[in-house]
Amino acid sequence: MHELTGSPAGSDTTPTYYERPLLKMPHWDGWNVVTYLFLGGVTGGLSVIGALATSRRESDRKLKRTLAVTSFVLSAANPAVLTPHLGRPERFFNMLRIVKFKSPMSLGSWCLVFYSSCAGMNALRIFPQFFGFAQSIFGTFLMGYTGVLISATANPLWSSGKRHIPAAFVCSSMSSACALSSLLSTLEGNREVVHRLERLEMIAALGELAVLTHFEQTSGDYGKPLFTGTHGEQLRKYTVRAGILAPLALNLVGAVVPLPQPVNAVRTVVSSVLTLLGGYILRDTVVRAGRASVNNPRAAFVQPT
Repeated sequence: MHELTGSPAGSDTTPTYYERPLLKMPHWDGWNVVTYLFLGGVTGGLSVIGALATSRRESDRKLKRTLAVTSFVLSAANPAVLTPHLGRPERFFNMLRIVKFKSPMSLGSWCLVFYSSCAGMNALRIFPQFFGFAQSIFGTFLMGYTGVLISATANPLWSSGKRHIPAAFVCSSMSSACALSSLLSTLEGNREVVHRLERLEMIAALGELAVLTHFEQTSGDYGKPLFTGTHGEQLRKYTVRAGILAPLALNLVGAVVPLPQPVNAVRTVVSSVLTLLGGYILRDTVVRAGRASVNNPRAAFVQPT
């Protein structure tokens, strides 16, 4: 098997199997898979933000309490979203029989168990310092594990993004978690923490934009299902423009222009909703483009290095 990088994936000289796709269409599809990927990243990001918040300010303590409850609710809801997709829900428990350190699925399943347990203890305020810190450790893993899970396959697009997809998911998870935290804080009237959350969100969003740009520049033909055609337009319109650039502009305005409180609150709500939408569409587009990439009968014969 050849080992090529970039554009030779669809070359006319590449061998095929009677012009038929070599790989089967992935079963990963539908709203429940995308929602699982999205909520997992956001949940992990919330625990990291909660660990970064200090206990010296009342506003930070209020934020920590809000995030503890929210992350527990999301971590409890996330398995319920995915298990119907497994066909037989007991299959999830089968993954807990052993630990495979080389399997992202195995490690991710155990991480969800430990994360949910720590989130429950933290939400109940049982040794919150210890369980809050432990939750943030598992949450850091959770932000990137879904990207690793996708890219650890023979799927041409997903395999070519084995470095970029996890990095993009981590940045997107953090920006989405910041957006959700800002939204909840605004609704609670805890405006003191919003500007700090928006600054962190801007950093994460710029990182996400840089990763996606580099992925597009280096993926060659492997990346065409994600960056061209219908999927490419969806990614640019809803993730890049609406989910990254627009919130960046709104957050920058909020940082430099003194706005009236009601106007500033509306600005935060709009920016947060757009960021969350962009994060969800990112995962939806990656999943759909990955399914489309297996239709190229030549791509799978020349796997990216």
